[in-house]
Amino acid sequence: MHSVRLIVIVQCDGKFNSFMTRILILLIATIISVAVSGQNATISSQDSVMLDKFWTELKVAINTNDKAKLATLCDFSFYCRPCIDDTTLKKNNHVTIKVTKALFYESQYKLFYDKPFKDKVNSYDSFKLSFFYPAYDDNGRQSGFSFSYAILAPSERYEGIQGFVYVDKVKGQYKITGIDTVP
Repeated sequence: MHSVRLIVIVQCDGKFNSFMTRILILLIATIISVAVSGQNATISSQDSVMLDKFWTELKVAINTNDKAKLATLCDFSFYCRPCIDDTTLKKNNHVTIKVTKALFYESQYKLFYDKPFKDKVNSYDSFKLSFFYPAYDDNGRQSGFSFSYAILAPSERYEGIQGFVYVDKVKGQYKITGIDTVP
């Protein structure tokens, strides 16, 4: 594990008091610790094999349009932000959709066959730690991984939309547990 030490010397000249100096030092230390911890993510060889299996099965399911196989890779019910764009939904709060197995088979499986998602998944032959980012629960513990894809690329007039797919270990297997977007 790498350690990073940062020495910050701040000279107070009357414009900044010691409280502001402490805030600045705390902010810099927090940014560096987050950057360093994100770069040192490691996983067990067993999890690496399981994630590689998940990735391979996901590629096969989306490339063969196999809804049943794709359903085995999801943990129902999961929340899905980009699913709100489905015009066939009877109930849509326009914030997020709770995707049940029935709703998945009815219409939500189509999200996985969209070109941006398919292109991203097909761009990697196998699981790569550099592609999966650690995901954390509300208590700051690693709860799984996420990967991102561009739903809509940025342009001169629009900032674009980035999708995030969350993958957690559920009953000994990695499964999709949620999909979110930014913005």
